[in-house]
Amino acid sequence: MTRERWRVGLVGFGRMAAGYSDDPAMAKHYPFATHAQVLLAHPRLEWRAVVDSDVAALENARTRWGVQVTSPTVDGLGPAASEIDIVVLATPPSARLGIVRGLPGVRAMLVEKPLGEDLVSADRFLAECGEHGLMVQVNFWRRSDRLFRELAEGRLAATIGRPMAVSCFYGNGLLNNGSHMIDMVRMFFGEVASVQIFDAGNWSYNGPIPGDRNPCFCLRLVSGLIVHFVPIDFRSYRENGIIVWGAEGRLEILNEGLVVRSFPRKPNRAMSGEFEVSSDESKILESTVGDALYQMFDNIVDALDHDDPARLYSPGVSAMESTRWVDVVAQAAVGATVPAAEYVQQH
Repeated sequence: MTRERWRVGLVGFGRMAAGYSDDPAMAKHYPFATHAQVLLAHPRLEWRAVVDSDVAALENARTRWGVQVTSPTVDGLGPAASEIDIVVLATPPSARLGIVRGLPGVRAMLVEKPLGEDLVSADRFLAECGEHGLMVQVNFWRRSDRLFRELAEGRLAATIGRPMAVSCFYGNGLLNNGSHMIDMVRMFFGEVASVQIFDAGNWSYNGPIPGDRNPCFCLRLVSGLIVHFVPIDFRSYRENGIIVWGAEGRLEILNEGLVVRSFPRKPNRAMSGEFEVSSDESKILESTVGDALYQMFDNIVDALDHDDPARLYSPGVSAMESTRWVDVVAQAAVGATVPAAEYVQQH
């Protein structure tokens, strides 16, 4: 089934929905920093409604963004509720269960992570979506980024060869940014086999999710590759990045994806017959993070046009796998000591 324009309802009208649009620094690099910006720009989407319990947020949706139908609850949308094809859930996980019951025509969903407050609620949420036959796309936005997809599909190996060592850097919480980086590792390098914890990360208290921490840990992948996760204190500066040492060079994705560069393998300058990675000779790969959110919506349109959930970049089942490993890390970090034991996923 194909529509000329798929009709969208946005539930939750906070920073990710619209607020980041007002950040002048972000605007220089991210033309599509918010759902609202995509919904206004995408020619195949028709923005029909906003739901939020905050009266000021609803007023903002009407006056600034031109949304005609607003309501503090899904039940208050009236006839518009049955006209929505895609619902965007930008609410806390605790507010999501039951929403789809009030939207009888909805066919697809874009949901912000985390999927639930815990694994049980995340499973329950996806089960409810399955009962209604919904396509579920989770906004692990790196999966829709054009450059990152190219790297995952072979460009990374073609650029630096077989990966030998990987370091990830994150901050502001495992559940918050750490989950994105775990999902990115799965996207690039395959599935996780086990986890080892080196520090519980109890020093963090300034993240956006209450009780979240920043553990230092390693993932052992099914392939045998070891990936180190090192937390950064965002009170000093931000970073969610990755450095990959390959057999033929090094790749860096830093400044949260705005800087991507590779370094070649060359003859060693200080020893005959050996090689080095030339750290003073880099090639810039053009960053595409600025329209990754637009691509995430575009991908939903494509999946709906073809009635094929297998086309989704970040489907619920994949996001749930990342969620389970985040939970393994979080649980293992509680009371962790050094040297740490190795933990496998418990389903």
